[in-house]
Amino acid sequence: MNRYAIVLAAGKGTRMQSLDPDYSKVAYPILGKPIINYVLDALKPLKFSNVTVVVGFGGEATKALVEDEANVVWQHEILGTGHAVLQAKEILKDLDGETLIIYGDTPLVSTETITSILRIHEKEHNSLTVVSAILSNPHGYGRLIREEKSHKLLAIREETDCSEYELDLDEVNTGICVFDNKVLFKYLEKMDNKNARKLYYLSQLVELMNQDNLQIGSYVAENMVEVFGINDRTQLAYAAKVMRRKINQKLMLDGVSMEDPESTYISPNVKIGKDTVIYPNTTIMGKSVLGNANIIGPNAVLENVKTGNNVVVKGAFVSDTTLKDNEVVGPFVKK
Repeated sequence: MNRYAIVLAAGKGTRMQSLDPDYSKVAYPILGKPIINYVLDALKPLKFSNVTVVVGFGGEATKALVEDEANVVWQHEILGTGHAVLQAKEILKDLDGETLIIYGDTPLVSTETITSILRIHEKEHNSLTVVSAILSNPHGYGRLIREEKSHKLLAIREETDCSEYELDLDEVNTGICVFDNKVLFKYLEKMDNKNARKLYYLSQLVELMNQDNLQIGSYVAENMVEVFGINDRTQLAYAAKVMRRKINQKLMLDGVSMEDPESTYISPNVKIGKDTVIYPNTTIMGKSVLGNANIIGPNAVLENVKTGNNVVVKGAFVSDTTLKDNEVVGPFVKK
């Protein structure tokens, strides 16, 4: 079956409180890598036939980050998630297959989780599969409305449209979903904006499809951390912390020693050889490639550096260079 992906990246990101009016929220870096590129990297192993990124606010910045990997369409007016998806109509509307819709501000989502979502969608022969999560504090999210006995998904209610009863529900919409592609674009044409914010919500399609008795399923995310979106800089810092631990753990399991992983910052594209020891307060960024049995740190910063083996870098800033086997770079030397 053909698979397509639509990445929603048009939002303004007002809560980031940037002085730059043209700076895209999904362009903010985590360990030197833009948020949206984490999402695209999670999609790559699944070999989607088409990946389309919907850009809007700060769209030129986002376009520059993704245009080598995806189609780009514009949402010139921010009129809701359904309206955003509709911008991909000319590319996808007549194609057979299934379409994953995911937000561009979810950098912690993994390929494994996306694979599980697609597998459930296909196994259950759903026309739509909604990804939900259970939260003790669901504030800010749309709520899933289910039939009490059968647990059938009846609707997704945006928080601004919820009744008091619905506000107390703890199952929330993550915004990630999978549609039968032709069904998606058929029902997008039936949307309206009769809601508190006068927006065209993708979530309305649940009710519209239920009216025609189409098969709708759900996937409850096991790890909410993977599917939460970044809306402000505290969440950006939290995502960076989670990502840093993930990167460092993998490197250590692959044979790299770290004296203090909590003070070690390594970009996801960095490669480090076995038996290298990294001491505290070290940052390794960009596309650095380090050989085996190096000693890096303490208090070292490396950016786009390639090294041989048995290299020592202590208390130095080193960038855009190559260090040969057994070379030593000492404190306060900028090479």
